[in-house]
Parts: sequence; structure tokens; C-alpha cells
Amino acid sequence: MRRPKRWTVLLFRVAAILQALLVFLQAVFAGRFLSGGYGALSMHSANAMFTILIGMLAVAAAVLLWRPGGGPARPIGPAAVMVVLEIVQMMLGFGRVLAVHIPLGVALMVGATTLIRLAFQAGSAGSAPSRDERVSEVV
Repeated sequence: MRRPKRWTVLLFRVAAILQALLVFLQAVFAGRFLSGGYGALSMHSANAMFTILIGMLAVAAAVLLWRPGGGPARPIGPAAVMVVLEIVQMMLGFGRVLAVHIPLGVALMVGATTLIRLAFQAGSAGSAPSRDERVSEVV
């Protein structure tokens, strides 16, 4: 596989990192709310919407990484699943279904970390053969 276009890799990396930061901020805002900072609940709500928006950007960036970037299509699925789960998460939060909302928040942090890993693997595609691959030289 050839190396993907640099700008598409960079765009996907930035989107994945931003999404992970926003998901982490959700836990911070929830913690502040539970500690008695009741204004943090409105920040938690607003950040949820912004997280979904950045998640959609991550999906678009994953598609651009694949075409026209020439990178792997593998990140598209996880990025799309993240957006769907974030929408479900927001609906559960507004419905006060905390028994599912909180564990799903933890799962979203794992998913966001996975997207970062995929973003940094995508940039190294085609850079060097792995130990298991045979390299033949024509002399």
C-alpha cells in the first residue's frame, strides 16, 4: 500500500485527537456537576453537541483519508460507530438513563483512543515492510 496523502492523515489525526479531548471533557464536566457545580451540567450538554459535530468531522476526515488520500478505509467504520454512539449517549443523557449513560461514556473514551491509534497507524502505512513480510530484491 502506498503512503496516504499527508494532508488527509493530518486532518484525520486532528479530528481524532479533538474528539478524544472532547469526550474526556465530558467526564470532567460530569465530575464537576456531581461535585456540586451545577453550572457544569449545561457545559456537559453543550459539549455533547460539539462532540457529535467533531465526530462527524472525523468521519469525513476518515473518508478523505481513504479517497482521495489513498489511505486505508479501516477508520471509517469506527469513526461512524463513534458518532452513532455519541448520539445515543446524548439521548440517554437527556433522558436521565444514567445506568447506561455512564458506562457508554467509558466505552466512548476507549473508542476515541482507538481512533487516535488508527489515525497514527494510517500515516505509517507503506513506510516499511513488517518483519513478517518478505522483501525481494532484483539485482
